Amino acid sequence: FFRCRFIAVATYLLAVMALVTATSSRVDAAAGSSPSLDALYAQILAHPGNIELNLRFADLAEHSGYLRWALSAYERVVLLDPNNSEGLAGLTRVRRQLQPNTTLLTVQLGSQYESAPHYYLKPLRPEWEAVGSAALLDERTINGVRWRTDGVLGGVVHTRNSELSYGVVGADTGPVLDAFPGWAFHPAIGGSASYFDHRFYYGEGAVSGTLDSLAGGIYRAFTVRGAYRSYATFFPSNEGPYVEARAKVAVPNAFGSGAVVMLSPWVLWSNISGNANVVVPTITELQPGAYTEVGGRIDILKSLTNWLVLGLNFQAMSRNYRTDLVLITNERRHDIITSPGISFTFPNLFAYQTDLRFDYHYIYDHSNDPTKRFNDHVAMASVVARFDPTTAPAWASKP
Repeated sequence: FFRCRFIAVATYLLAVMALVTATSSRVDAAAGSSPSLDALYAQILAHPGNIELNLRFADLAEHSGYLRWALSAYERVVLLDPNNSEGLAGLTRVRRQLQPNTTLLTVQLGSQYESAPHYYLKPLRPEWEAVGSAALLDERTINGVRWRTDGVLGGVVHTRNSELSYGVVGADTGPVLDAFPGWAFHPAIGGSASYFDHRFYYGEGAVSGTLDSLAGGIYRAFTVRGAYRSYATFFPSNEGPYVEARAKVAVPNAFGSGAVVMLSPWVLWSNISGNANVVVPTITELQPGAYTEVGGRIDILKSLTNWLVLGLNFQAMSRNYRTDLVLITNERRHDIITSPGISFTFPNLFAYQTDLRFDYHYIYDHSNDPTKRFNDHVAMASVVARFDPTTAPAWASKP
């Protein structure tokens, strides 16, 4: 669930940067320069490192409608002085004005082999499973306000252990507002619902706030989200709130050209009543129960050739339950879950923006409750496609 969103966000940011560049070129090509701008630009050529001159030029270009020129000037200011508040604010503001309406859908379909889908419950029967997900990111201007909506649909169909088949659908929507220099604030409201064990599993409503920034090619985001979840009466979990704080940082060229490092730490507090004796996907889904969780994930993506991208990842979390007790010792349950993984992606193998991907990850839960310990191997092959669902594909327009 969260991995699908993160991959979609990274792809969306790359698409937005390309569209901003293309749009800004069209905007400025339609306009002519003014004598005042020409005079200021001549001074900048003589004194390219003068921040005040660049700010004056950027401000005049922005108010005169020369957005690409303003963008370049603000970028020079930030390059000369990364902490310049006026330059950072102008850069964020102009980028948003240049950004066109954008819709991106990322679809992943495949099959995976899992060695222990029941985790710690017997029988431990390995199986093949069908998996799929779709993540939508849409951002557009509505009545002068930038508006962002994201949604996700995903699921796993178990072939031998059909009671473990699982699905989730969710969405969040809200405006994108200028915060402090270089940062945008995205408040949102949303919800999700899930299907599990051949029946409705839970429904939840949520509110969130995200601060994000894209400066110097580095993407940063910090999200605080609060939700109230209610499980169906069939399950041992009941209902209650949870709050999570998540950060994301994506750094390009961290280990040379063609390499990207993504860091995703989080803290989660859950106060959902009932117990957690239900086996749902440990890595991708919030576990029911009352506990505090601290975790993080690191992804390293490296383009080895123009047809192969290697990915390495590692995820770890520590989960302390407040109400679940270990029967033998009467201690509160404490789980430490680690999951290393590797992926191989063959970009554009089937068509443009349609990749073949192989993933493997190992899950190990070291719990102080010996009846809850388990390890699981998951290997998946999938096709990942990214496209704008509002635009007809190229083949559709051909005679």
